[in-house]
Amino acid sequence: MSSSQRSIAIVGAGIGGLACARILQLQNISVTVYEREPTVSSRQQGGSLDMHSDSGFKVLEMAQLVDEFKKVARYDDQNIKIVGIDGTVHFGDLERLEETAGERPEVDRVQLRQLFLDSLKPGTVKWNHGVSKVVQDGNNKATVHFLESTLEPAVHDFVVGADGTWSRVRPTVSSAVPEYSGVAYVDIFLRGVEKDHPNLAAFVKGGLVMVLGDNKGIIAQRNSNDVVRVYAAFRKPLAWFDEVGLKSLVEAERHTEARELLLKQFEGWCPEATGFLQLPCVSLDIRPLYTLNQHGWDTNPHITILGDAAHVPFSEGANTAMLDGAELATVIADSLSANADSWQKAIKGFEDQMQSRAWAEEEGGFSLNPFISEGDSAARAAAALRDLMAGALDGGA
Repeated sequence: MSSSQRSIAIVGAGIGGLACARILQLQNISVTVYEREPTVSSRQQGGSLDMHSDSGFKVLEMAQLVDEFKKVARYDDQNIKIVGIDGTVHFGDLERLEETAGERPEVDRVQLRQLFLDSLKPGTVKWNHGVSKVVQDGNNKATVHFLESTLEPAVHDFVVGADGTWSRVRPTVSSAVPEYSGVAYVDIFLRGVEKDHPNLAAFVKGGLVMVLGDNKGIIAQRNSNDVVRVYAAFRKPLAWFDEVGLKSLVEAERHTEARELLLKQFEGWCPEATGFLQLPCVSLDIRPLYTLNQHGWDTNPHITILGDAAHVPFSEGANTAMLDGAELATVIADSLSANADSWQKAIKGFEDQMQSRAWAEEEGGFSLNPFISEGDSAARAAAALRDLMAGALDGGA
């Protein structure tokens, strides 16, 4: 079957879906991307990402976007510092990760997303096209239904769900439902930190600092343009945010009062960490972390899912989603002329490989979630990171 005979749609203009679309277009395969957001700037895209050589950076090479990436990448922000609540540094600047992990340049998520958007043909992304469901009909097609009643359903031969944790595509192929992990972050967006607060900028120099202990954490991450993203993490039931009044303050954008309430939760912590909570912020949001238990599904020759729609990890989400998208695009390009049985076998092969890789990476990677825990979790996190580094060295020997 020629590329012109198979209509392909991707639901979700996140990094995984856009990587898939870009590589399909490089193979002269037509694709449509449906995105719920009204415009590219409608919603904040999260903080900084590190591109791994065997996944994220590999996809940038496949997408022919390395030169553009290097214009916005930050090679000086690749390191992690782990600190206890009293200010004791358990893992510091001298223990450079790239010695074991290779170069992992940082890039703002919004910048990375824009690289992919700019690389697509005009009109590829249909903004303000929120999807309500995808249904397989009796004519061996998949019909995309939209939230906006004025939009006519769209019929495609193959639909890719790349629409994140709360995917509207996933229920068509899998009954799995995300579960709250027990950890939620208060995401705080700060500007002008280096300009106006050089002592705090120095504390997060190198890229990322994590201050951990007593089921809580303050994580600060450098972004470009003198931005620092701060994540105040709590292992609490979601109801707790209502009970202490934090949720209502956040929803009302009463940022000063919300920060004062946060400071009370971290009373006695080192001043470098709590200093971030005292600064005026651009925005403040509560972000619960969800996960999907390992699950599988019967391959549908007209619908599949990738990235957080398929597996919700804590550690390598963006890199994994990009690799999912790139590998699926390659499978599609290689299988366009296949018969129905061979096509379904190719899609199943992609799904099996994607799932096995995602769960293996989550089990073997470094995730912050377990270290929002009791006692001296900073020391445990540092020990786990050194073990991971030692394993990387052993594996590369």
